[in-house]
Amino acid sequence: MGKGLVDAPLKDVIIELLGKDGMSINSLHKRLEGKGIKVHRLFLTGYLIAMKDMGILRERDIRPAKVFSVAPAEKKDIYQLVGERAKRISEDEASDICLYTLHRLFNRPIFMRELNRAGVGAPRHGRKVVGEERKRALELLSSAGIAVPRNNSAFVPDGDYESEFIQILVELLVDTYGIKGLVNKAVQQKKIDEE
Repeated sequence: MGKGLVDAPLKDVIIELLGKDGMSINSLHKRLEGKGIKVHRLFLTGYLIAMKDMGILRERDIRPAKVFSVAPAEKKDIYQLVGERAKRISEDEASDICLYTLHRLFNRPIFMRELNRAGVGAPRHGRKVVGEERKRALELLSSAGIAVPRNNSAFVPDGDYESEFIQILVELLVDTYGIKGLVNKAVQQKKIDEE
């Protein structure tokens, strides 16, 4: 921990100090002071409650103290992960990028319910699918346990978002396998700037 801890944002310092086991407000206050971080106890209490309200921390009542610990991270599904990355690439084209990516991943029409789960709206460059192809996709989702209303629209992409699809796949792999430290960010940024 050392000097770098003092330069880190308070939220990150608190998370690091709490670890898996957590601690009381009083214990955390003493540990912060021991690291040279002066924070009023009432401010710290409010800060911890705000972090709990945001879902970052858990609070347990272990008399006579309240004990805070780091909340387990909520696991996002593929729809949320793709939707977030599509929005980062282009807020305006997120629905089309998301449709293209999901279509390439699943090799079938994508329903509006799925795009809603991804946090994007209806695609601008998508062709509506009807008939047997739509019916097969609906049956596939149903067998996978995903409920889709019978009147829900299904789409296939009309635009080409191949480079965005590859970018999303790379980001998903890098995040999933925790290999950010191996990625040359300067070259990656240069490729993005050239496109």
